[in-house]
Amino acid sequence: MIFPQDQDPRKIFPRPGQWIFLTALVMFFAACAGRPAIKTDAYGTDIYARLKASKLPWEKLGKSVEGREIYGLTLGDGDSTVIIFGGFHGSEREGADLVLHFAEMLYPQRHSLKSRVVIVPAVNPDGLVRGERLNANRVDVNRNFPTENWGGKVRSRNNFPGTSPASEPETRMVIELLKRFPPQRIVSVHTALAVNNYDGPGAGLAGRMAEKNGYPAEGDIGYPTPGSFGTYAGKERGIPTITLELGRRSFQEMRDPNLDALMLAVTFP
Repeated sequence: MIFPQDQDPRKIFPRPGQWIFLTALVMFFAACAGRPAIKTDAYGTDIYARLKASKLPWEKLGKSVEGREIYGLTLGDGDSTVIIFGGFHGSEREGADLVLHFAEMLYPQRHSLKSRVVIVPAVNPDGLVRGERLNANRVDVNRNFPTENWGGKVRSRNNFPGTSPASEPETRMVIELLKRFPPQRIVSVHTALAVNNYDGPGAGLAGRMAEKNGYPAEGDIGYPTPGSFGTYAGKERGIPTITLELGRRSFQEMRDPNLDALMLAVTFP
């Protein structure tokens, strides 16, 4: 290359240190260009936004992998405790929606409650906002509990149990909550098998809930669930644990019968 007589080539080409900076800058923008946008789900995002904006006295129980708050509401007092969870699987948004509706319905009745009720609408807020079953570490929170059968046969990558039992912050939050408020009954709301599935001594409660929502009460979900919350709380700790699986009808059709079923779980003797 021929330079004009009055042009110093050192002023045209970057210095060695500048080459390093420019190379790093190019690599950064190239990586950003090739990185897919974070997926979001309108329904799940709306539920989490409603939860954050709610005027109920939510407590921050912990944080998700991506730092989202996990909210819980404690109402009433008494000799027994009922814990109601939603949103273990982020793609099962109707379950989180139902539990949030239940919190809003129960709050005005809090002074008449005969037991303590702890409500957690979104155990896995990262998955909820993305509309994905797994958490942000690509772990199935409902297979991550430290059970005797943890890490058993995995049906698919959507059931990945994590690198070790209780490896996920969402799982550890649930475990700590059970230690803080030892429950006499637990309901975890999922979709979409339309069944009141019970673990541990929960057959009686599942049968009564069936009278409200019309779903059968069954002790076998039909496939193995190693590391599941039902196994952890119900089978290994003897707590009546109901996995309320909503059906495939519209949320509006399912809401009221299942709100009644949740209320029965709160008042069950």
